[in-house]
Amino acid sequence: MGCTGGTSEVSQEEANKAIAEFDYDLGVADFEAPTWEELEANTKWTDKKVTHALEDVKAELADYTPPVPPAEAAQLKSTNQEEIDTILASMKIQPKSEDEVDWSGTWVHHVAGDINSLNPLPMSSTADFDVIGLTGIGVINSDINMRPTGNGSVVKSWQVSEDNKLHKFVIRDDLTWSDGEPITAEDWEFTFKVIKHPEMAVYIPAIASSLEKVDYVKAYDEHTFVVFHSESTAVNDWSDEFPIVPKHIYYESIAADPSMADSDIHLQLEEKPVVGGPYEVVSRTRGKNVILKRREGYYMHNGEQVREKPYYETIQMEVISDTNTALMALSKGEIDDMIIPAPKWNTDAASEDFYAKNVKVSAPQWGEYHICWNCESELFKDPKVRKAMSYAVDYKELLDRVLDGLFEQANGPFHPTSWMAPKPALPLYTYDLDKARQLLDEAGWKDTDADGIRDKEIGGKKVPFTFTIMRTPTPTSEKVVRVLLNSLSKVGIKVEERQTEFTVLQQKAQDHTFDAIYGGWGSGTDPFYSKNIFGTDQQRNYGQYSNPKVDELYEQGLVELDPEKRAKIYQEIATLIYEDQPYTFLFYPSELHGFNKDMRGYQFSARGPFHYSPGMESLWKVKAD
Repeated sequence: MGCTGGTSEVSQEEANKAIAEFDYDLGVADFEAPTWEELEANTKWTDKKVTHALEDVKAELADYTPPVPPAEAAQLKSTNQEEIDTILASMKIQPKSEDEVDWSGTWVHHVAGDINSLNPLPMSSTADFDVIGLTGIGVINSDINMRPTGNGSVVKSWQVSEDNKLHKFVIRDDLTWSDGEPITAEDWEFTFKVIKHPEMAVYIPAIASSLEKVDYVKAYDEHTFVVFHSESTAVNDWSDEFPIVPKHIYYESIAADPSMADSDIHLQLEEKPVVGGPYEVVSRTRGKNVILKRREGYYMHNGEQVREKPYYETIQMEVISDTNTALMALSKGEIDDMIIPAPKWNTDAASEDFYAKNVKVSAPQWGEYHICWNCESELFKDPKVRKAMSYAVDYKELLDRVLDGLFEQANGPFHPTSWMAPKPALPLYTYDLDKARQLLDEAGWKDTDADGIRDKEIGGKKVPFTFTIMRTPTPTSEKVVRVLLNSLSKVGIKVEERQTEFTVLQQKAQDHTFDAIYGGWGSGTDPFYSKNIFGTDQQRNYGQYSNPKVDELYEQGLVELDPEKRAKIYQEIATLIYEDQPYTFLFYPSELHGFNKDMRGYQFSARGPFHYSPGMESLWKVKAD
């Protein structure tokens, strides 16, 4: 193949034919971009904020004095909130001099499940995001307060038109891919066309849905591109952020293999992708680890340092699915950090072996855990039944005994401290078996044959109220589901649990072939993106919930730019979801995390210590004396 990224078995003629048949313009054919002269003559631009995340954190903490020396904080055992606050306040420091940093250090980062793809376009799991966050680049960052800013490591300027529909980016001229080729504005236009192409929707649905309101991305020269939004919305800034892939690598290969999974070149790229971020892939052993190394071409350009040098020489993403094994590895110093399951916080993560090398901290997180009911199932179509499920949960048993009092009860999709949550907070569901029985009776579910299981005539046939709840194989999920099984047995409902690997559970969820699923959602950067979960026929609406008023409010929230008015819209959405109970909301998790005592620089956002900027890039290892 004549172009970079091909295989010797494919001729240039065959490649050109594949490109012509695929037609990269197919998904954007109806849009005609203005010329540069027309654009500049008819547009008044306003500058948007561009930040250098790690540089800014280092400047902010330059004169910071921690409450106690970090080495002293590392001896605390997080037995109360005061100790946890002291650890967090002491460990967030940045180095005062380069001599403090172990620049040859390795960070062994725990991930609970295997990395699905090293290609940023089909990424779907937290582990994928961790890798792509270190190997990829983008023009927009989320700061610690979940606000969008221009990424100064990538862009020189970010400007928007008066009507907020045109966003212009000028990228830096010192950006290169890991194969040495320059990163240009063409890579953004190309990637956008890939995402919008109708053949690609099945392979990259999540990213495609996030760009639903973007008409076009046009590269006007090597360093300038404009994002054309179809309307002015509150999430236009976030829509500017999508992962990119190198055009010179994928232009021929995607046309020949849109799945990006079956051809030789894509199989090779899954082992060693061409990337633009601060780290590149050294090796990948499926089911075991992905090893990244600091990329000199990221922070050096033409012999000069142009960006902050990444602190770690090597980052090893170590896959350990069993939490007992992972905690043992953390205690031995074989891994450097992990999320600690709640049932382990006061047991395995409170042993002398654990404290010998590690500290543990907790912080609020804007996620939630729930039982998702299949609202199209005959069992759960009626909101009264779903409400009965919520009244049947023994929340005290769940929160105090199973979760050790570490988390707070949830009552909806938005964390009560977030700006989009109802004010005042909606009442919490209580453990009320009489109320549950009453609602089930009203919905027609009664024990007519005295066998201890409720039943109902549906389509001329008596149907017993029995169902299966699916969960992933984790200690927390097992204990949570057992509480539910025990509670529901007391109101005449028989429940079986099914432990399922995440990939299988995800497929069942997408196919809607389930009764109920125990799971959780993390926080997005904006509440509008929860439309993907609760909007009618949306991609992640696994329970097939539908409320026309909720759909209408999501559309209103999209175009409302006034923050106070937007907040009221999402508060109303949360109230309607609360009334319909498509989920039984169980608890808002705190981020429970263990870190090696030599690690510094971690701070927690509403999405944890990593999934914001600078996040993972701000962590560093103390140089040994």
